[in-house]
Amino acid sequence: MHRVILIFFLCCLACQEKEPCDYIEDYYQQVYQAELAYLEKDYQTAYDALKKVESQCDLLNQQIIQEPLMLARLSVILGKPEEAFPYLERMLSEGFYIETFENDEILEPLKGHEKWKELASKELDLLLAYRNQLNQDLRKEILEMNEEDQAVRINESRKKDMNTVDSIHKKRIKEIFKEYGYPHKGLVGKSSMGERTDIKVLLMHFLEPEYFTPLLLESTRKGIAPPGYVGFIVDRKNLADRDSFTYGIYDNADATQIKDFKNLDKRRISVGLPPWRLKKKVDSLRRAYLYN
Repeated sequence: MHRVILIFFLCCLACQEKEPCDYIEDYYQQVYQAELAYLEKDYQTAYDALKKVESQCDLLNQQIIQEPLMLARLSVILGKPEEAFPYLERMLSEGFYIETFENDEILEPLKGHEKWKELASKELDLLLAYRNQLNQDLRKEILEMNEEDQAVRINESRKKDMNTVDSIHKKRIKEIFKEYGYPHKGLVGKSSMGERTDIKVLLMHFLEPEYFTPLLLESTRKGIAPPGYVGFIVDRKNLADRDSFTYGIYDNADATQIKDFKNLDKRRISVGLPPWRLKKKVDSLRRAYLYN
């Protein structure tokens, strides 16, 4: 009888839903360390870190880090090619084309695999499913706002309209937050060459961090808004006010231009940003990786 009760109890535990992930607490910092290990060619450490994170949180696909693609590469490097295909399929399901990986030397061994052919045969269906799930009207509206945002700043004849345009855009973005929450990639699609769907630059130009900070923090914790957007809008306001920076977002800012520098990393981590020196180290390694 006791054995039956124990089995029932264990089954109940197994059936419980995974606790909601707090991406600021449980995800971003571990992924930053995994990327550092990857760039330093400590592949096993990178793989283990990403797999651990994946067991705790749904894997994201951040614009630069691209966690699924990194795990696909690591799977090949570590002699686990079968593991790579679900991650590549994830990339295709989010609007990427298989030609994105055609010239990837690390993934080259996969091309002779039967599953590569299966993946290629799914490409069109995955792309159509991705596009069909998007709110195309909202996507178009955000693309147009981003274009207009730049037009009034680049064209001399339109600079007089800047404040009016920013005011109109700010009002509309607030409405979008109320209706949809943060307009994430799953809603409006990813940015591509010449098409910007993220609203970071718009938010920076609104100069209203006190309104948008709590909204962005909530979305970042859920893995919906990209990490660190709070830092961008606060430091942009600092710049406009000729104040010292709070989060050290700008690459050309040194320690003397950042307030309370000894506690900078605590502030950065609290909004999903990597520690200051870690970011500089990773940026340097990324440049070396891209140009090798």
